[in-house]
Amino acid sequence: MSHAGFTKMNPPAGTASMNWIAEELKKLDQPKLDQLSSLHNRFLRGISGGKRLNLALAEAIHLDFSSRNLADAELRGAHLAESTFVGASLKRASLFGADLRQCDMRQCDLSHADLRGAILRGTNLERAMLQKADARRGHLMQRDGGGELFRLNNGAEEGGAASMSGANLTGARLSGDTVRATDLTNAILRDAHLAGADLSGCVLRGVQFEGADLTGANLSGSILHGAILRGANLTNVNLDHADLNAAIFDETTFRNCDISRAILPRSVDEMDLPVVDIVKRHLSWILSVGREGKRANFAGFDLSHREFQQYELSAGEFSRALMVGTNFERANLSMAQLDCANCMDAEFNRARLRGTNFSNSVLNRANLHSADGQAMVIIGVREFPWPTNFTNAVLDGACLAQAIFPHANFSYASLRHADLRGADLTHANFLNADLTGADMKGANTRNARFEGVKRSNEDG
Repeated sequence: MSHAGFTKMNPPAGTASMNWIAEELKKLDQPKLDQLSSLHNRFLRGISGGKRLNLALAEAIHLDFSSRNLADAELRGAHLAESTFVGASLKRASLFGADLRQCDMRQCDLSHADLRGAILRGTNLERAMLQKADARRGHLMQRDGGGELFRLNNGAEEGGAASMSGANLTGARLSGDTVRATDLTNAILRDAHLAGADLSGCVLRGVQFEGADLTGANLSGSILHGAILRGANLTNVNLDHADLNAAIFDETTFRNCDISRAILPRSVDEMDLPVVDIVKRHLSWILSVGREGKRANFAGFDLSHREFQQYELSAGEFSRALMVGTNFERANLSMAQLDCANCMDAEFNRARLRGTNFSNSVLNRANLHSADGQAMVIIGVREFPWPTNFTNAVLDGACLAQAIFPHANFSYASLRHADLRGADLTHANFLNADLTGADMKGANTRNARFEGVKRSNEDG
């Protein structure tokens, strides 16, 4: 395939092909981009005079692509550094070898896009959709005057250090370099291809790995609080010093890898007292305002399916605890620390959750019906409210119906298909939260903040 101004090339085996390459780079400004984008929109709609957007090897830095429909666009090798793509659709777009450094691509739709060899250093892909995108290693190649091939960029070798928090990477193909040193908090990686990927030191809190192929991947030193590893292929995975506190796995998850040097949830059998006695000692600590007893510290322990119904646990320490199916019905957890905990399917019906910290926790399908999450009033030189904190938590499918959460902080939380009917959410903060499919019938949202909220799969 050839066009005026482009040269046919034949890359060597093992490199992804590029059919043409510009003899000199095109440089775009914003008015020119707006014009080409309008023609592309006509092309997508089948209107006469439309033209597919082709920015192959163009220089288009610092431009605004936000909220545009750029599906099927040709952006191979384009220099797009520090551009803004917030909410844009790049479905099936070719971004092979594109320079996307420091781009803002939050909530961008990159499903089925070709990102092989793209440079993603410092790119913000929070809440982006990358289902079945291909982000494996690749290089742009060109022949020099002597006919020898040379690289135009270093591709994914310059990747990593991106933010993919909350991104949907279902079925995506990712190379060893693409996700290096990347924040993947609460990302969806179901059925993703991550064989040999370098995830060492990555933040993988709450990541859903069901069905993912992680054969030979390096997860050493990674943080996997609340991650779902059950059903993933972990053959020969390096888990040295990986923090698996609050992670979900079963007896077969690690059968083909070594976890002897991983950090695992601790059994309550390792505690100095039985759980019921620790709770009694904690009650004495509360009643004596710290003069007697001792604060309960369950951080990093496996408390799954245990009964804490109606217990006094205010100000208790449950950080990074594994509490799947644990029953806290009518318990008092006010000002307790449950950050980075895994509370999937847990019971908080009518629990007292005033000022409780659930940041970065997983609460999928948890029952918080009629819970009391009013802000705790802190009295000092002056009084001020201390709100219940769900920042960056995952509450997909959770029930918060009739719950009381005025002033609560749900910023960057995922509440997909959550039940919020009749809840008191006055003055609550939902900044950049995902409310796709959430039911808010009858909820009181007076003075609540909803900037940047995603309400459907089409919000991009």
